[in-house]
Amino acid sequence: MADIVKVATRDSYGAALVELGAQDPNVVVLDADVAASTRTNWVKDQYPQHFYNLGISEQDMVGTAAGLALGGMVPYVSTYSVFLSGRAFDQIRTTVCYNNLKVRFGGAHAGISVGPDGATHQALEDIALARVLPKEKGADAW
Repeated sequence: MADIVKVATRDSYGAALVELGAQDPNVVVLDADVAASTRTNWVKDQYPQHFYNLGISEQDMVGTAAGLALGGMVPYVSTYSVFLSGRAFDQIRTTVCYNNLKVRFGGAHAGISVGPDGATHQALEDIALARVLPKEKGADAW
């Protein structure tokens, strides 16, 4: 039996974003000041011109991503899942989903998996809220 190599989800996410950046110059990564936790700092290190740290401002980050998508870019929005679902739900729903914009969301540490960061970084409703959002036209599933 082959050895199973376990890789943290955030490491896979960061590596995939670096790979996407190498393949498509329109890919941009937006982060809410948690780049070390989401591993988007790997994009910042390799493609700094495609990385934007918008600070702890999730609503603004989603609006910025929508504007970038309207301009032909392919934004990947990255932060903790609780902050996407809790702070930026309305912007995701009305600005991105209703306009069928090609914005991708990476919600790290979903549910209560973040552990020691405490209750403010945990949510039981994050996945439920994401499931009720309108999906991209033509998409079979999230």
